[in-house]
Amino acid sequence: MPVLISAARWLLARLSLMLVLVALIGRAREAWRRRGLATDQRKRSEREVLPSLFDRYPSAIVAPRRRVGLRGVPLDRIVGTMRHPSQNTADFLPLPRLRGENWRARWQRINRALDGLAVLPPVDLVQVGEDFYVEDGHNRVAAARLAGAGEVDADVTQLMLPDVSRPAQGTLEASSLVDSDVVRQAGRGRHSRTVEQRTATDGLSREDLLREPDEAP
Repeated sequence: MPVLISAARWLLARLSLMLVLVALIGRAREAWRRRGLATDQRKRSEREVLPSLFDRYPSAIVAPRRRVGLRGVPLDRIVGTMRHPSQNTADFLPLPRLRGENWRARWQRINRALDGLAVLPPVDLVQVGEDFYVEDGHNRVAAARLAGAGEVDADVTQLMLPDVSRPAQGTLEASSLVDSDVVRQAGRGRHSRTVEQRTATDGLSREDLLREPDEAP
């Protein structure tokens, strides 16, 4: 009898060990699979070009706009750029040939600010239906995505396209209608008045992000 009990204990111990090993192997395989998916997604993002609003909606160049104002916008609803043609990859970073020394210095400043829990200036977004397109702040959107943030602060302007349903949230004033010339300028690759007009505080923050590498802080 003692021999049988010892054998049973030995088998149970080995069985428990096998179950633990199987569980660990399963977790390792799942982690490897997720890492592979993340790597593939990153590589696709580096190859693919960020969609331009004007490629998806050619009529946007003559559409009027309404200013919504400051709000938090989920990052997964930011789907493209106002630049035409697009100058960014799908991860919102500049095309590889545009990532020069000045951009790298700016990118480092943005990430240092995020690491220090600093509040960055809001990005400028144009809303079409339930989707948003970056007008100014591509690097800040890219950094927020890499940091795992759920949303970003944004100065939102709604684009009024007759063939696109309007979002149900929020009531917009008729007096907030903006001349469609700003959209035409964006379609030609120019900055709009939304980008150019800043308060003194916000302008200083943006100047810090845009400062040349050899300039003193």
